[in-house]
Amino acid sequence: MGHAVARLSWGRKGTGHGYAIYRGITTGLNDAFIIDNQTKEALIAEDPKSAEVIKPVLRGRDIQRYQALWRQLWLIATFPALTLNIDDYPAVKRHLLSFGKQRLEQSGKRLPNGARSRKKTTNAWFEMQDTCAYHEQFSSQKLFWADMATKGRFAFSDQEVYCNNKGYIITGEPLKYLCAVLNSAPITWWVRNTAATTGMGLTEWTIATVERLPVPRITYDRQSSFVRLVDRILDANIDQTELAHLESEIDGLVCDLYGLNADEIQAITRK
Repeated sequence: MGHAVARLSWGRKGTGHGYAIYRGITTGLNDAFIIDNQTKEALIAEDPKSAEVIKPVLRGRDIQRYQALWRQLWLIATFPALTLNIDDYPAVKRHLLSFGKQRLEQSGKRLPNGARSRKKTTNAWFEMQDTCAYHEQFSSQKLFWADMATKGRFAFSDQEVYCNNKGYIITGEPLKYLCAVLNSAPITWWVRNTAATTGMGLTEWTIATVERLPVPRITYDRQSSFVRLVDRILDANIDQTELAHLESEIDGLVCDLYGLNADEIQAITRK
C-alpha cells in the first residue's frame, strides 16, 4: 500500500470505477499545525503571504454522513513535497517556533522536560510528518470518511479542504453513487460484522476494511437514482424528517442491488 495510497479492490482498470484512497494529513503536533480562525486571521494580518500555506481542515469528528461540518479550523500546510523555505513565511515561522523548535524537530529524541520531539524522519522541523506528494488530491472532488464510527460516515466534497489523520479520502468516479452505497444500512451491517471494534464500541473503518467492500458495478444510467437522492441530501435546506426519508430510499435501492430478501432486509435495517 505504501505510506499513503491504496487502490480500491472495486476500482480496477477496465471496470469503469477508478478510485484511489489517501489517508489524512499527519502533522505530528496538531496543536502547532491546526489553528483556529482567529489565529489564521492574525497570521495573515501580520504577513499576507501566510495565506498561501493555510488551508481549511477537518478532524475525524467533523466528517459526518454525506456532508462534513467544517469548524473553521485551518492547517498550516507545510508539506515536504512543496520544498518550502520557511523564511518566506515569517509569521508562520514565528507561530511554529512558539511551540519550541526542539519539540517540532523530527528526530524522535526525548527532551529535557520529558516530552519527545516528533517521530524521526528526514523532514525539516517546520514540515509535516509525511511527504504528502498527494496533497493536490484534497483540491479535487472526493469522499471523506471517518476512521471510527458506529455507522458509515462518508461525506462528499468538491472544495479544497484537507483532513487530519483521523480520516481518509477517496478520489475518482462516480463518487456520489459510491457515497450512497457506503453510507447505506447494508454496508454498515457488513462492516459491523466483519471489522474490528474499539473498546468504546466504535467500528474501525480502516483502509483494509473499506477497500474490500463489495460495491456493485452498475451502469451510469442506474447510478442516476442514487445521485439524485444524494444531491437532495446535500441541499443545505433539508430537514431531519426528509433526510431520514431519503436515506431510507437509498437503503432500499442498495438492498435491491444486493438482491436481499425481506428477512435479510429486516435484519440489516433493524435499529
